[in-house]
Amino acid sequence: MFVSTFTYVFRGRKIALMSVDGNSAITLMKTLQTSTEVWSICPYDVNRFIVGTVDDRRHARVIGLNGQESDIQLLTFPDKTHGAGNRCTYLPSDGVLAVTDYWEHTVQLYQIGPGTSRTVKDDRIQRPAGICGAQGRVFVASSGTGTVVEMTVQGEIVKCHEVGMKLPHAISVTQDGGHMVVADSVFGDKTIKVFKMEYA
Repeated sequence: MFVSTFTYVFRGRKIALMSVDGNSAITLMKTLQTSTEVWSICPYDVNRFIVGTVDDRRHARVIGLNGQESDIQLLTFPDKTHGAGNRCTYLPSDGVLAVTDYWEHTVQLYQIGPGTSRTVKDDRIQRPAGICGAQGRVFVASSGTGTVVEMTVQGEIVKCHEVGMKLPHAISVTQDGGHMVVADSVFGDKTIKVFKMEYA
């Protein structure tokens, strides 16, 4: 029987690890308590996740399946906190961590290892609410423009996807990069749409 695992971040200091089988039955496997409030989560390696934080100068942290927390080595984050929370995604094949700044309308791209970073600021990115990565591309739900912005891991914007939503909020792209799922905010149309991807 097919079984997949996924995570859910509660608003606060808790992460739920769940599984779903071929009959779409969801089972709670474990709940992790965190020392800081987290807003988003993405896989780091087979045993760890990277989380985006709230009101913490460490904008992203590493949490293991056993609940152990650590900082990301060699990365220096801007010395400020984010009340709106940081959303992040990690692209392991490129070693790139992307972190949004909702109020600054930016995406910060960190190269893990060298510890270098690049800020992407563009009028097409306004109030970035969700972020994910696939196939060497970073996708940002720009709630201020009602679009999804697609960029390379070097920060070059290659396309803005019109998704027909008032406030696109959460986004996911399949591992093969073939489809994109976008959810509108509860303050928007409260819809979820699936799009077939075509790369520029």
